[in-house]
Amino acid sequence: MVGQIVAELKVNIEEGDGCYYAHAAEFLGCFSKANSRSEAIDAILQDVKQYSEWLLSTDIDNSYKAMCKDYLAGINELDIIEELKGFSNLSDLTGASAVFKSDIEVIPEEMFEFYIMIISKLPEELMRIVFQFTNEDRNIELLPGKATINQELKDIYYTELFFISRFGVEVEQKFLETIKMTKDELESLTLLERIVKVRQGAIAILRLYYPKLTDKVFKSKEDTNFPDEQWTIKKVIRKFIEHERERINAIRKLVTILIERKALSETTE
Repeated sequence: MVGQIVAELKVNIEEGDGCYYAHAAEFLGCFSKANSRSEAIDAILQDVKQYSEWLLSTDIDNSYKAMCKDYLAGINELDIIEELKGFSNLSDLTGASAVFKSDIEVIPEEMFEFYIMIISKLPEELMRIVFQFTNEDRNIELLPGKATINQELKDIYYTELFFISRFGVEVEQKFLETIKMTKDELESLTLLERIVKVRQGAIAILRLYYPKLTDKVFKSKEDTNFPDEQWTIKKVIRKFIEHERERINAIRKLVTILIERKALSETTE
């Protein structure tokens, strides 16, 4: 049809130990996780819509806005641009993960600031979800054998410290100088305070090192069983957004259960 908008989604896929991740190469932070390749592809098409709706709710004003609207109107082309296999323990945060060709591409300054905006907006959403609950509420096991809300929050905190440490010991020390705290002082804060503080420091570090590391590939041997895993600043940003979106979705489900349980308790009293 003449004049029809062609919304193309470019996707990277990684596989390891029966776990598949699909990542939108030009829509940083959009991803899916599944037990098969086809399920991962189906799931990322669903995440495109969810992520587009959320981004448009932030009142963005750049090229992503038009892209989001196009994706919501319908994707009529899907292009697998890179597929990498054989990663150990991929489903676990301690496992290795791929660096794709798109992770090595230089991030234009406008897009870098847009990613920083996303990284700063995500904890705002997170705090709106959890701030209404007490620490006791957040420690309740809401699903048998599954993480509590606080355990999910700790996952965010420690994983983001891990991402910062990928830049090396010197940058990690610079991070502590930026937040004006020692590791012990950071650990002494409440869990929610720690998350906010780490995010403030991470944004400052990303801004500081962005000009120096835009297209550099590096490795970090600290705190990992995979010292040869490759990293770039774009991969760190991608993992930041993907991981927090995944954890926020998990926390949102737990909060729904918690609210229902509290409502039931009030009606039976």
